[in-house]
Amino acid sequence: MIKVLIRFEEKNFKSLEVKGHANAAPHGQDLVCAAVSGILTGCTNAIKEEKKFSLKVDEGYYKLEAIDSLSPHDEAVIETIIVGLKTIAKEYDAFVQIQNL
Repeated sequence: MIKVLIRFEEKNFKSLEVKGHANAAPHGQDLVCAAVSGILTGCTNAIKEEKKFSLKVDEGYYKLEAIDSLSPHDEAVIETIIVGLKTIAKEYDAFVQIQNL
């Protein structure tokens, strides 16, 4: 299962952590994992002010943490990530779980 942890502090984005694998299909054929990876990779590439974030990526692990206030553009990118992940979790709740803090 993919577990997503989203943290906000006083309505400001703080961090997004994604752990695990969906295991919805054999390795290399898992469309749920591919969808989550596509959202994370595409949106991370769209971030303009990279110095305002800390990013750690490893197999089965992704953590994006804000270390400064965000531009409106980057706030929109973060919102796009969250909406995309929530959409996948809604359709594939047996494979993706989201927790908001």
